[in-house]
Amino acid sequence: MLGFRNRQRRPVKLSGAGKLFVVLTLAVGFAAVNTGNNMLFLLVSMMLSLMILSGLAALLNLLFLQVEFPAGQLLSRSPDDCIQVRVRNPRRWSAWLVEVRVDKQFSRSSRIPAQDSGILRIPWQAQARGPVTLPSVLLGSAFPFAFVWRAKEISPPNAPDLWAAPLASEMGAEMSIQGQEQEKGSGHGTGDPLGLRPHLPNEELHRIHWRRSDWRAGLDLPPRLTVLEREREQEPCILLDYDAWSRLSHEERLQRLRAGLESVQRAGQRWQLRLPAGIWQGKGRRGYQLALLALSQQGPFLELTAGVGKN
Repeated sequence: MLGFRNRQRRPVKLSGAGKLFVVLTLAVGFAAVNTGNNMLFLLVSMMLSLMILSGLAALLNLLFLQVEFPAGQLLSRSPDDCIQVRVRNPRRWSAWLVEVRVDKQFSRSSRIPAQDSGILRIPWQAQARGPVTLPSVLLGSAFPFAFVWRAKEISPPNAPDLWAAPLASEMGAEMSIQGQEQEKGSGHGTGDPLGLRPHLPNEELHRIHWRRSDWRAGLDLPPRLTVLEREREQEPCILLDYDAWSRLSHEERLQRLRAGLESVQRAGQRWQLRLPAGIWQGKGRRGYQLALLALSQQGPFLELTAGVGKN
């Protein structure tokens, strides 16, 4: 009735130094009781006040701080996966020794300046492919003496736009590479654009990208000429097709495609990923993140407990 049931959960924990300080306080208090020394009683009262002030300072250090999850994060489900968390400090004074915990993993920032924000990377591995809903997050601090760790529980947003990619199949990348499409072009360099590069002296003039050439040096110096580099169409393209494994389950198909995608991006080959939702293509690392996100967002998803992570 007084509103205590609706109060936000605020965990309190003593650090190793805090426990040692408590033992020392009890020892001094025991000596004060047995000796009747007023100086010892005064010292005990100061030590107890220091503990109380340490807890209050840690709680005030968290006042008005905001926790956000940047959108568009993609977890590869590897042991070294990390979630990015942004801690905003809208106050006019800095926040010190700020810590964010997700499950049993945490990351700490020594200082977040006033009216600024800091990015923390917390190790966390998703259990299943698809959209990830994080568990409750703890925002804590042990400021200023690292005796008492105070925290407040923060409910993460319902849709942080966090996705987990499928695991690579243990069957190997060879079974994921379905075939090669030989695209024979009419000439050199007529495929997809790769980017601009400087013009070489032995190249023909018709390859120069005149619109991007730099003539600001004047007539005394040669202009800076650029060439639009393109892929060679006669280069083989590795085809990764979802429909090639009709005998396998949905998740197994995606795992085979992930294994093939890892193989071609390491080899720097041209590839094309075909899914029911569309077609993605690239070469090596180019387009790799978009293809991985497409595998993550390909429904349907497994029905698992929301927010369950694996440490």
